[in-house]
Amino acid sequence: MQELSKMLDAESLIRQAGLKRTQSRLAVLQILLQQREVLTADDIYETLRHQGAQLNFSTVYRILELFTEKKLTEKIILPKTRKAGFLPYTLSHTHYLICLSCHKVVNIDDCPLHGFEQDLAQKTHFEIVGHYLELYGYCEECRKKQAIKR
Repeated sequence: MQELSKMLDAESLIRQAGLKRTQSRLAVLQILLQQREVLTADDIYETLRHQGAQLNFSTVYRILELFTEKKLTEKIILPKTRKAGFLPYTLSHTHYLICLSCHKVVNIDDCPLHGFEQDLAQKTHFEIVGHYLELYGYCEECRKKQAIKR
């Protein structure tokens, strides 16, 4: 039953974005909505292949780029690999901690830049309309795994 609700959510998000509902788009968005980590196009493509989908990698990437353009996903460049990663888009003001090993994402609840942003706007006479903050490192689980390997 939970799978049906996720499908309906993905379907309604695709329609709200003004896009035609296709099985490929639906499958890609469902995968993103089910995860709590940054996924690359490779990750999504491999998941779809294991599920038996007959999609090309280029199709998956084009869908992700379209979703980003339509604000269904956020695109993040993972510094360690320089690959693009994707997350479901959030309307709220969000900041992230991203694990470089497992790509787990943790939302930062409070904006640590609010005061800095106000000071900077005042000093530079620049109207700041937004910002995006990503902090990269290694989550506790990945650090423990590294310690065991040593």
